Amino acid sequence: MLRFLPLKLGRLYRCLKLLLVLGLSIILLMNTHNLFASFQKNELTDRRFINLNKCPACFGTSWCRKFMNGQVSFESWGRLRFLDVFNVKNVFFAQYGEPREGTRRVVLKRLGSNQELAEIDQKICKRATGRPRCDLIQAMYKTEFARINGDVRLLTPGVVEGWSDLVHCPSQRLLDRVVRRYAETKDSGSFLLKNLKDTERMQLLMTLAFNPEPLVLQ
Repeated sequence: MLRFLPLKLGRLYRCLKLLLVLGLSIILLMNTHNLFASFQKNELTDRRFINLNKCPACFGTSWCRKFMNGQVSFESWGRLRFLDVFNVKNVFFAQYGEPREGTRRVVLKRLGSNQELAEIDQKICKRATGRPRCDLIQAMYKTEFARINGDVRLLTPGVVEGWSDLVHCPSQRLLDRVVRRYAETKDSGSFLLKNLKDTERMQLLMTLAFNPEPLVLQ
């Protein structure tokens, strides 16, 4: 009985491997057309894929021209969209080409999982319209992000406290530094955000509330 048990486990393991291979083969056959299309198309030039269609409910636009010009492209298997189901953290490996500098490898990362991104969209819609779905572009101008960006334009501790871990207990000095680094200037007008465009201010506030990781890296 003790000798027979490993034999059963070995057969079960081989059967599971065979089922896995068959399952992947079926998926590949079902996506053959998409497979070839994925290798031919650079989806990083697609406005919807890079979420440019959601702006100002997005997280920055400084590299949009590079994306749209085809200077950034996915590496090998990263081009296959049906594999995104395994890429829960939304991390992609890509090549970035600059005429004077040549090509180099880069890592692209969305600021959240697909579920988290969908949830922030729903929150914006609910705050603006009371419904889970809406026109994000219009809804953004009815949220607290727009109010701070519009009439007041002050980034003070009392306004953003508790939005995320970065501003769990913020000081004015911290916020001034965040604004300066985000604007990439020596003097960005401190909490007045005077050297930022309207959309840039909105994106700064969105990033601060959703995932301040890029601000920390800056």
